[in-house]
This record gives sequence, C-alpha cells and structure tokens, in this order.
Amino acid sequence: MRKFLFLIPCILFAFSFQDGRDNEVNKIWTAQIKYLQGEEFIQKGITGRGIRIAILDGGFPGTNTHPALKHLIDGKQIVATWDFVKNRENVYRGVPHGTEVLSCIAGISDGRPLGLAPDAEFLLALTEKSGEPRQEELNWASAVDWAIDHGADIIQSSLGYTYQRYFTSEMDGRHSISAKAAARAARKGILIITSNGNEGQTRWQTMGTPADADSILSVGAIDPVTGLVAGYSSIGPTADKRLKPNVCAPGKVVTLNPTGGTRIMEGTSFSAPLITGFAACTWQMNRSLSAQEIISLIEQSGHLFPYYDYSHGYGIPQASRIINPNQKKDSEAISLSVDNESFSVSIPETSLITTSIIPGRYLYYHISNTSGYLIRYGVYRVNGDKPVVISKSGFGPGDVFRCSFNGATTVWKEKR
Repeated sequence: MRKFLFLIPCILFAFSFQDGRDNEVNKIWTAQIKYLQGEEFIQKGITGRGIRIAILDGGFPGTNTHPALKHLIDGKQIVATWDFVKNRENVYRGVPHGTEVLSCIAGISDGRPLGLAPDAEFLLALTEKSGEPRQEELNWASAVDWAIDHGADIIQSSLGYTYQRYFTSEMDGRHSISAKAAARAARKGILIITSNGNEGQTRWQTMGTPADADSILSVGAIDPVTGLVAGYSSIGPTADKRLKPNVCAPGKVVTLNPTGGTRIMEGTSFSAPLITGFAACTWQMNRSLSAQEIISLIEQSGHLFPYYDYSHGYGIPQASRIINPNQKKDSEAISLSVDNESFSVSIPETSLITTSIIPGRYLYYHISNTSGYLIRYGVYRVNGDKPVVISKSGFGPGDVFRCSFNGATTVWKEKR
C-alpha cells in the first residue's frame, strides 16, 4: 500500500490542516452533511439507532475522552473493543485515524453533527502495525471475523493495500487476504463499506484492496468546492471490470482533533465514514432489507443514477431518494441529437437553475459496450444554452451513450 503516513502504511489518509479558518470550516462542515441531504434524516429523527458498526483502523486515541464523542461513552454505545496488534482490549492508542473516522460517523461538536449516525452502536478494532503489511492484512481479516461474532451489521474500513503486496491485475476481489475476508462477511449478510483509496494521482491509480471485493460498497471522494472527483481519489474499474467506486461523498471534511476541538482533513478515509452514517440511517428505516438490498438502494439514491463512471460511481447518495424512492426525475431537461460524427446535447436555460448544494452545471457522459464496461467517460461544464458536442469516435454497434445533468438522464444506443 502507498505510504500516506510513514508510520502506518495502510491508512488511506491524505492531508491535515490547522484550525483558524472559520469561514472555510463552516462551509466544509455544512457540505459534509448537506451534500448527502443528511438534514432530512436528522429532521425525521433517523440517527442510526439499532445499527451496530465495526470500525477497523489504526488507533482510537481520544475516543474515550473527547467531548464530541462523550455521548457514545455515556450511552454505552461502544459495545466491544480489541487491539489485534497487542492482543488486548485497549484500543485508545496508536494513530488518531480511527478516532477521526469514527467522528465522521457519530461525532457531535458544539451541538452540530459531523456524521449521520450518532445513535449507532460501535465495535472498535485496532489492526495496524507499522512495517508489517502482511500481518496488518491478516489482522484485518481476523477483525472481520471478530466483528461478525460480535453482531456487526456494518463493517467500516478506511484502510487498504496496494503495490507493497499486490499487482493492479490482482484487484479483482479474489486474490487478496482482505478481499476474501470482506467477501466472506458479505456472504454472511454484513454490509462492508470501504474507502476506494488515495492513489488517483499515482502510477497505481486504481483502487486498493479490499475495495475491489465483490458485494461491498466502495466509496470515492469528491471535492466539496467543485462537486467533482478529488484528484487523489482512486478510480475503477476492478481488474475484472466491475464498477468501482460504487458511490462517492465529500473527502474534505471537518473531523475531530483527538487532543481537543476539530480540524479540517482530506482523503477517501473520510468520504467512506460519511457514507457509513448514511447507510446506518438507510438500514434503520428499512430493517427488513438485506445488506445487498441496502447497497442497491444507496446506489440508486446517487445523484447521478442511473448514470455511472469510474470516478464518481453512481454519485453522491441523497437522503430524499431513500425517504421517497419513487420520486420522479425530470427526463425532459436534456435534448439529444445524433449524427454520424457526434452527439449534441442541449440543455434548456431553465434547467440550468438548481437549488441543490451540489454544483449543478455539469454534464456527465459515458459510452459503454454491451457488457456495461465504459469505453470512455467525462464531464463538461455547461455555460449558457450552447449545445455540448461529444465525438462518436470509437462508438460501435450495440454501444450505449448515456449522459446526466442535474438529475436528468438520457440514453442512446447504436443499433446492431
């Protein structure tokens, strides 16, 4: 795995910043809740109650003392802990990454939520040991079994393994120790949620493992300023051409500083726990559904669905689509004309107005083959009512062109 932290090589971690930029903090804090329409869950009292979440990470210092997590201690919501490195219960040591991840699920600072599931129950597992990537991955697999034995509904992990142990050709969900463990848990009805990785700007570029595992929810990161994929966020597909990431969320967030207060941090490590809180709320509302049905429901709630690509997945899940899954989408907001050379996409001026906090003037497009694999995809910034013209180069019989704008999607298929 790429070394984002020199001491803990398997943590999907990017950048940290100092407090003091109040305006930026407020904007980011607002975005990490509103991009997911989390206030709709909050208003309905949907807070992850009754859902048990296991977090597999590198350490949880400050979790048992920080005021923003005091409600978890007071409510006895931390059900069990285990340090797989030192073989003991105390996990309140090591790097603070686990505490920061937990805060993006359940933290409440100065009365404001950092995540969407403050009433969930938690299992905390410390699995990371510096300098032993194989042992770390074995610890991860053991922690999965431990979480299953302790009644986890969801297993959340912002850890991953890449070039230190594997080739990109092995990111198929069948080779790695952690992918096999994740798949095993999925077969037992556990919802696995993991970061897609921070390798987007490296030679590796694609997701790490266990994000490649089948039947789990892998999460990419978007920049909350642009609403588009963050440059560092790892892309898909898997080596066997499955869609990854499945969905995305803001990667730049306000999280807890384990020694006190909050700070701004960035990485797919933090987009994944935001989705974990969202998933806990979704499952609280639909307890009769299986983990795989919850994954499908979350994918379908994505702001781009049914459009998808290997950077954004199905987009950012929207709480309104969980609460009201039958809401209609405007299919008339896009006009498509096709000739031998290109696709011409026109968008009426009235459709350029959006009330969503997610930036709305983007036209997403992809071209897929008969197997659903993307030949190419991209995003255009729409200015005014001038049509967007996209070349048909490489488009063949049976291929599909799909584009999405402000929740409206249109599809054109080449006849065989």
